[in-house]
Amino acid sequence: MIGPTIERVRQELESYRATADTELEDSVRRNLRLSVQTLRKREVPSPGDIWEAETATLQRLQAGLPIEDILAGFRVSMTGILDRAVVLAEECGLPERDIVWMTGLLWKLSDAFSARAAVAYRTHGLEVALAERRRRDSWLHDLLTGSLSAAQIDQGAVMYHLPRDMTYRAFCTSAHPVHELEAIRSRLASDREELILPSEGRLIGLLREAPTDFPLGTLALGPPRALSEAMKSFTVAEDVLAAAEGTIESGVVTVDSLGWRMAVSRIPATLEVLRERYLEPLDVSGALKELIPEALEAYLAHGRSIPKAAESLYIHVNTLRYRLSRFEEVTGCSLESTDTIVELALLLYRKPRLS
Repeated sequence: MIGPTIERVRQELESYRATADTELEDSVRRNLRLSVQTLRKREVPSPGDIWEAETATLQRLQAGLPIEDILAGFRVSMTGILDRAVVLAEECGLPERDIVWMTGLLWKLSDAFSARAAVAYRTHGLEVALAERRRRDSWLHDLLTGSLSAAQIDQGAVMYHLPRDMTYRAFCTSAHPVHELEAIRSRLASDREELILPSEGRLIGLLREAPTDFPLGTLALGPPRALSEAMKSFTVAEDVLAAAEGTIESGVVTVDSLGWRMAVSRIPATLEVLRERYLEPLDVSGALKELIPEALEAYLAHGRSIPKAAESLYIHVNTLRYRLSRFEEVTGCSLESTDTIVELALLLYRKPRLS
């Protein structure tokens, strides 16, 4: 009956699928031995005498199983033992009243086992939970950095209830003081069971569903990927964050939302050349040195519409035209040139970092 019991446990409780056969066989044998002893003595041992319950509970807790699954696993095991005992009793012609008595005795044993398991959980639960948190964080870090084998990914997916047929988005947030990270974690994990890990003053991890709004800094998302490709999603998320830092203070950012801006963080040498071409000549413009870049940013941000750009700056359209013409005069570059427009867009996107 050991084999069928193990199969039944794994069918009903997914968390047990990663537990080794030998461990489950030992548990079923302990439960069977305890049941036989109880029937022979015709009495249920007190919870304090059932050392098997504490041994099994600690083993499962250390393996990362939740206490509710541990108790459910024991009930499944006891159900198998009870079913087999009833069959044997009927084959031996045991009176019905004795079968009822035997059934009641074994269920009382199940209650006593659960009581001892609960005591073990209260005694050792915090210590085990901390160890499990460290193990979970280590698994997540290794998943995002591509250090896990396929078998290790499968085992973690079972342990942390991550369906393999779903996709996940890796993420990383902008850096925050340590005391702010817990509030950010809570917002990201709200109503969701997610994997989130603090790392170098920021949070990284996996999300099943991406939030549409994020006011607590920058949240960079990678594309949806299967667990086996989480590293690829995380690499993109880090690139997105690098492209957004210094220019986007808060909100959700992705490759789609940044578009061509993704390329900016990868071309520092090019940006230095563009700064020499477009910004350094403005040093001779006196008070206009800061006003001309501001005018250019507004001009590009509003689709090169002078009326809209002037309105956003609260200046007259002729004032804006003068500043733009002054730029062309000083740099010798025309704002009618596609190359100039593209290069200015790249440069001004990163201007806060270059200044």
